[in-house]
Amino acid sequence: MKNKALFILFIIGVMLFSCKKQTSIEILSGPVGTNDNRQVGASAGELLSATSYVSLVVELQYSPGMQLQPQTLINLQDFLEQRLHKPGGIVIQSKQVGSIGKQTVTTSDIAAFTDQNRKAYTDGNRITVYVYIADASFSTTNVVGIAYRNTAVCLFGKTIQSNSGGINQASRVKVESGVLLHEIGHILGLVNNGAAMVTAHEDGDNRAHCTNTNCLMYYTIETTGLMNMLNNNIPQLDANCINDLRASGGK
Repeated sequence: MKNKALFILFIIGVMLFSCKKQTSIEILSGPVGTNDNRQVGASAGELLSATSYVSLVVELQYSPGMQLQPQTLINLQDFLEQRLHKPGGIVIQSKQVGSIGKQTVTTSDIAAFTDQNRKAYTDGNRITVYVYIADASFSTTNVVGIAYRNTAVCLFGKTIQSNSGGINQASRVKVESGVLLHEIGHILGLVNNGAAMVTAHEDGDNRAHCTNTNCLMYYTIETTGLMNMLNNNIPQLDANCINDLRASGGK
């Protein structure tokens, strides 16, 4: 009996972070053969340092009515320039796209939308990040943002808008910025998910999040917990998270 060759296709599993500890891995489709279809945190060093890629393009797409506030984009630019070594420059390109077409979406829905709409992919000496602002809520209650691939994150604009900017609510800029920078922190490898910890500070009950309740990478930042913080100071990375980024090639 002839031996049969066994070909094994490993499809990248992506860890979904929410307000509760997530241990399951969801199988996602994507542009096979590209650098941009790997697990969250896999490109931490590539994003942080200039060793492999000297420039960064952020392709930001938003569904109708979900455009980010101008100050949110400024905050994103400042954060990236402060933490990443990209001597070739960092450019953010923002564009409206169509609706995702559902009231509630899963990670698979977002991945499918990404494959249909993302235009910029990593090549040459340039790495890209895809940010999508969805006109939908997430299937996990209270989650307002996720990182779902090594260079892709999603914010749930409808949930953010309905829970910010009103009486007894944090400002929309604070919530947008806090959630967006938190998810960017995940693709930069924080915490202990691509960028090794210099000092132990991972929350054992909420994987890939910081134990410091005042840190940008605390787990409630990507849930409606952030929206209950009425002061409009955007959470910052604490010293442990900054040290992790520097040790992995960042500033």
